[in-house]
Amino acid sequence: MKVLEHARYQKIAMDIAHAIMMGEYHEGEKILGRSTLAGRYNVSPETIRRAIAILQNVGVVVVNQGVGITVTSKAMAEKFLKSFNQKGEIQAFLEDLKRLMDQRRQNDLLIESHLNKFQGYVDRIMSRWLDVGEIEIGKNSSAIGKTLRELKIRERTGTTVVAVIRDGFEQFSPEASFVLRGEDVLLAAGSAEGQVKLQELIQ
Repeated sequence: MKVLEHARYQKIAMDIAHAIMMGEYHEGEKILGRSTLAGRYNVSPETIRRAIAILQNVGVVVVNQGVGITVTSKAMAEKFLKSFNQKGEIQAFLEDLKRLMDQRRQNDLLIESHLNKFQGYVDRIMSRWLDVGEIEIGKNSSAIGKTLRELKIRERTGTTVVAVIRDGFEQFSPEASFVLRGEDVLLAAGSAEGQVKLQELIQ
């Protein structure tokens, strides 16, 4: 949509100038506000601002704070229409196209950079969380009644409790204040060695 708007602002300026030349707007008369014009042409306010800027630059209208857009010269509107030939439209289109191509190249480089960073992140996660084991807390476990924070599982075993299964229901990403019960099943991500240490910790 934005590409179309960039291509349209010049045509909108021509349309407004034509309306002035045909007497739809008179010198000294206010033109519709930017929001109304944006709705009328079904474009963004930015596109309308660019169109009005062209007309103001060639003396067709003037924009004053708190007053709005005012027609200043019908003669300049006619002159503008005559001078705005096909060559000017093509040149403007080529400039917009060049800018868009530059933006696309920049976006391609940014996408490639993000993909490389994401791949590195995934590789680190996969190497760290190579295995996910299920470790059940026995009825007589010393971990019963303790929180994950108190057990310091990550610090002491290198594993991460990603979920706790209790009464058949999975509680993902449990808080550090989560209190363990007998027969809870811990889903622990980490190396096989770390899971053995966790098994020993909660015996």
